[in-house]
Amino acid sequence: MSFLFPIRRAMSLPFGLPLGLDKTAFLHTLAGVVYRDIRCRCRLYDELTRIASKHPTDKGVTFYPFHGYTRHYHSVFNTLRHLPITILEIGLARKRDRNDPRVTCPSLQLWAEYFPYASIVGFDLDDFSMVHQPRTTIFRGDQGNPKDLAQVVARFPRLDIVIDDGSHASFHQQNSLRTLWPYMTSNGIYVIEDLDEQPELETSLPNCPKTRDLLKDLPALHQLIDKIGEIRFFDSPLRGVANTMACIVKR
Repeated sequence: MSFLFPIRRAMSLPFGLPLGLDKTAFLHTLAGVVYRDIRCRCRLYDELTRIASKHPTDKGVTFYPFHGYTRHYHSVFNTLRHLPITILEIGLARKRDRNDPRVTCPSLQLWAEYFPYASIVGFDLDDFSMVHQPRTTIFRGDQGNPKDLAQVVARFPRLDIVIDDGSHASFHQQNSLRTLWPYMTSNGIYVIEDLDEQPELETSLPNCPKTRDLLKDLPALHQLIDKIGEIRFFDSPLRGVANTMACIVKR
């Protein structure tokens, strides 16, 4: 092991950088994230992105792989910020962090800080009952199973924001959308993240169109959900990060 490895690991840890990057890629990635971190500290980003920099969530610009979705979320969610809304997020931690006894749910921490009057709801396949934070309820279940999702809406029958950052499998995304959409409030916002990711488990699930294609086919989408007001697609704002999220607004 190189004597530089402990130094590299210490430099990587605050930003969640993978240690497998080659030297050139590592230095390039580190320089970029340090620059963005300084911009956050100097308040040169919007408030949600600055809040995200305090939590190890890839929704911001300082934690790998830096999706940067907060840049868009701030513009979409800002008018709801100080209202007593209910926000549900599906998918609470990265796979490699799930068995860490110190695990947190960084995106739920992000939402709790950004929405000071909101009820925060989390849903995940794994057990996060050890995680406690104010105004937050966490359910365990499979987003591919409507019965598991039903336990959420039995307790929170009015959803203002839903963010699907779960398995990223099209079958799971569409099952969750079909099940939860009737409980969305008028002008509620349903977000599906990472539309360009296709997990390996996709091949073991029932066949269905890719969600990114379905959302662009309104006649087909209307067979899944009704009262569609608007659909907006957002690419990651960071150069070299290829991923897309969609926001569906309910009439």
